[in-house]
Amino acid sequence: MKYVPESEWPEWIRNQLGERKNYEVRESKGNYYLYRYENVWDKENKRPKKKTEYVGSLKRNGRSVFEHGHVAFLIDLLSRHDVIESLRKHFPDYWEELLVFSMNRVVRPFPLKRVGSWMEKTSLGEFFEIDPPSGKKLSKVLGEVGVDVKSQSEFMRELIRDDEMLLYDGSMIYSTSNYNKLLEVGYDKDELFLPKVNIALLFSKDRNMPIHLRIFFGSVHEIKTIKTVIREIKDRDILFIADKGFYKNELYDDLDEGNVKFVLPLPRDDGRIQYDEDLSEVFKYRDRIIKSTSYPAGSYHLYLYEDQDLKHTETKNYYKLKLDGKDVSFNESWAGKIALLSNQKLDPEEAYLIWKNRGKIEKAFDVLQNLLETDRPYISSEDVFRGYLFTSFISLAIYYIVLNFLQEHEVNNRVSVKDVLFEFSKIRIEDRGYLAFSEIPKKVRELAEELEAENIMHKIWES
Repeated sequence: MKYVPESEWPEWIRNQLGERKNYEVRESKGNYYLYRYENVWDKENKRPKKKTEYVGSLKRNGRSVFEHGHVAFLIDLLSRHDVIESLRKHFPDYWEELLVFSMNRVVRPFPLKRVGSWMEKTSLGEFFEIDPPSGKKLSKVLGEVGVDVKSQSEFMRELIRDDEMLLYDGSMIYSTSNYNKLLEVGYDKDELFLPKVNIALLFSKDRNMPIHLRIFFGSVHEIKTIKTVIREIKDRDILFIADKGFYKNELYDDLDEGNVKFVLPLPRDDGRIQYDEDLSEVFKYRDRIIKSTSYPAGSYHLYLYEDQDLKHTETKNYYKLKLDGKDVSFNESWAGKIALLSNQKLDPEEAYLIWKNRGKIEKAFDVLQNLLETDRPYISSEDVFRGYLFTSFISLAIYYIVLNFLQEHEVNNRVSVKDVLFEFSKIRIEDRGYLAFSEIPKKVRELAEELEAENIMHKIWES
């Protein structure tokens, strides 16, 4: 059996393997065999050595080895959380394509035209009844889903639970497409005039899950965006939290009249903030000393805080700029101050801790932006773009379902979402005329056992 350099691989092997790394091909009597390798440290000889593992044979007219563990793991988790059933209910004609595309985004994002090739390398063909979708087919599906705003809203509305805290944030994504009508020019945070789309995201603090996403024309002001979101969640027993203040007072009234409990920060120049109020209460937050008080503000409750570290930093920065000859304005009574407004009577420390949870949604937006990177600049149709963003939202939900699972098993400090999916992709099945498992690496077996996910090593698919 001889080693075949990658430059000498037949084209059909290159198409089957794509851009997979750490694999090598060997040949004997015209038959080709696939091996996985990794470089490990040889403690005895004190140098790296190559460790290889036989994966299976390669066939010209079809694959004989399929990656299985990672997709079986995802299907199992999504079934437990009723995601598959909900997609089947709201998108009966396209639920399989939506799942394939959204799962690919979490495992290893490929451009639309290559998602079908990725599916062919996995055992999903044994679970789904659809053929691996072409890029043209996926574009059609995303376009059909994109115009079905009603089904999108109903799917996401089922994710909302009563009696939970919802974090809100708004962001923008940019594109160079000339044909997407959703894109409208507007200023970004760096004052650049660019074509953009506004995104509003709701995130469950209690379940650590994204639960709602809306997109708006790029020129729509965020106040209008958030009012639309309020209509989606009114009369639900939830607590609404945002990371920024809004200057229009009627927004707070809209929330209150919609029976939505809220905790929102106020702009520092809001007239309801009494900066001379005695901050008589003190608590500690992550080794920072926070002074606080609360008092009525009309029909609402205002919570005022002074972060001693923030006060020192803002004051120091002001005087440094002044010494450098910069013309800056500074209201010393505002330094280190944070004000929150709520229609709930809370302990000041409790209100502060609730608001501080907003970091979770900032992380979620980072994950979403990464999920959008592969195709975002090139999708031209408005309908396809809407479907693409909705499917990316499903991918975001899948990501957090896996992350929460890792946290429940207390391994998230050493195993990431990408890690567990990569390791489980090494659990493969072979077509020997019947389906059977390939040899499973010891490290992967131990991880599956630790996560109580042994089924992915023993059952191919439930019938």
